[in-house]
Amino acid sequence: MDIYEEPMVSIREAAQYLSIPDSTLGAWKQNRSIHSVPAERHGWPTLPFAAVVEAFVLRALRNLNFTRRQILEAAEGIRRDFNDDFGLVRPNIGHDGVEIFIEVGPDLYRAKDRQQVIRETVEDFTRCIQWKGNDPQRLKLEHFGNVILDPRFGWGRPVVEDNKVPLEAILGLWRAGEPLSTIADEFEMKPRDVERLVQAWDRARDAA
Repeated sequence: MDIYEEPMVSIREAAQYLSIPDSTLGAWKQNRSIHSVPAERHGWPTLPFAAVVEAFVLRALRNLNFTRRQILEAAEGIRRDFNDDFGLVRPNIGHDGVEIFIEVGPDLYRAKDRQQVIRETVEDFTRCIQWKGNDPQRLKLEHFGNVILDPRFGWGRPVVEDNKVPLEAILGLWRAGEPLSTIADEFEMKPRDVERLVQAWDRARDAA
């Protein structure tokens, strides 16, 4: 799967996975804060994996109380000044609580205007992203616990990290009325872990 060009999920699916409102993700798509591709049919996926990672980074920045203007300035600055349309998904972005930075070799620059700054303690907020080189490969959906989004597994849908069981398979049995203990036995999991997944999905659905 081409993580930059091949559509993997819809706006609604990504919003649930990231536990953010549909309207927020739709606005980010509309103003091109995240990338998208044309849907092959109405209602089909428009977001490649890299776009979901972009949305995750934007949500992380928003949760750190960066303003919309700061986030947009940083995103536009990274793409423009570092000549990288997907700069938001690279492994060298950080923050100090006031500004957003990007690391280039041994140097540190302010993302919005490429002004070089003195290196201080800069925190990495992308601990949930796994890269292969500079390309994002896996995203941990931390509010679900041990669940990942990885184009190599589950056709790009969320799977349990340990056993690669699709989250939808677990939810499908739960919606069908199967007891948590039965679902746990089916997938060699603990009932409390299944319960946590179901509860987390409900919270994510409410947020979206």
